[in-house]
Amino acid sequence: MEYGCSDLHAKGEEPTISSLLVTERKADIATIKEMFEGNILWYRIDLESNTLLEYWGSDEDGMEHKPKLLSQQETETRMNAMKETITETNSNALPAGLAKPVYTISLQRETLSINRANLNCLVKTLELPTIAGITPELRQAVSVLSKVYLSESVPKLLPVKMMAIYPDNPELFSGNCGLVKQNRYQLCSYTKAEH
Repeated sequence: MEYGCSDLHAKGEEPTISSLLVTERKADIATIKEMFEGNILWYRIDLESNTLLEYWGSDEDGMEHKPKLLSQQETETRMNAMKETITETNSNALPAGLAKPVYTISLQRETLSINRANLNCLVKTLELPTIAGITPELRQAVSVLSKVYLSESVPKLLPVKMMAIYPDNPELFSGNCGLVKQNRYQLCSYTKAEH
């Protein structure tokens, strides 16, 4: 499988492309190669548990990197500490209903043309709570700007840069759909090998 994304807001510049390729798959273990801006990343993932097993690569200067992975317990402790900090910051700055927005499935499906293929896409948008100060116009603008298009035809892989976009919204990537388009990024091309 190969998956490329392009920054839709780059004006007058060549788009930044991230490509992903599953180089090896044995049972539920996949090795993925990602290339972007001169960087090459490799990661081995257990697809059954969605666990990162190994991670290595080289940067644009050719320097090799192989970070030490944290144990599951260390990762959970750090993630919980980060979530608590974010929750405290959000609760002080935002009304309770806005501290944790949720993506919901739209009733509509839309067709997008990518790589000469028409993809029937599931559309998800941010759902704003009903609180004082949120006008119908604001609600509509957020709905349009937050649209995310997903398709079952597209590999369910995300470039590393994009994995951090939705850490608090696991419902966005529930099911077996891959990202086709989002406010800043769009799928450029893909091929999907059957295993």
